[in-house]
Amino acid sequence: MKVLHIDSSVRSDRSVSKQLSKLFVDSLAQKNGEVTIDYLDLTQNTPKHVSALFIQGNYSNPEDRSLEMIDELADSEALVDRLHKADIYVIGMPMYNFSIPSNFKAFIDNVVRIGRTFKASENGFQGLLLNKKVYVINTRGVDFTNEAFAVMDQLQPYIKTVFGFMGLSDIQFINVHPVQFAAEEARIKAISKAEMEITAAVDQLFIQAQ
Repeated sequence: MKVLHIDSSVRSDRSVSKQLSKLFVDSLAQKNGEVTIDYLDLTQNTPKHVSALFIQGNYSNPEDRSLEMIDELADSEALVDRLHKADIYVIGMPMYNFSIPSNFKAFIDNVVRIGRTFKASENGFQGLLLNKKVYVINTRGVDFTNEAFAVMDQLQPYIKTVFGFMGLSDIQFINVHPVQFAAEEARIKAISKAEMEITAAVDQLFIQAQ
């Protein structure tokens, strides 16, 4: 079992999403000694924004790409390879301004690739990242079970849409809130609840692997 562990929080040791995503992969590795972890911290290795040359190369036949196009796509190709090689994705992600962090958007723009993570056919578009499980550990500053905030959630619908486009439909969100603008008791309760959800998810993966 190979896990691609992705973090996107700009915080370091103060990041709850990083602490919880690490808890997930560490717990999984303890349960299953055959787990291998591929770690990507998008704050340390932020993908470049796509360029005109990137787009031109992406939509050119591979055999027709210039050396400049190949070079421009090299980092993207490496990221896509990492997605294909993994069986499970564990993603630590804070909500920033009701949506995903900008470094994760740059990652998405690098990996939504025709012929690599999706293809076009007479039946429409088909995702190419198949039979993989995704866990998104998403921290939120306020309580999004509150109806006034729930309608502002642009993160979860976006992740479902763009991942689904690439074939990733088996997604479990572990939403952790409130972690910022609330009393300490509420924050501790939210994190404790997330830890229990992580334990349950890891146990389920372990059972399925038997």
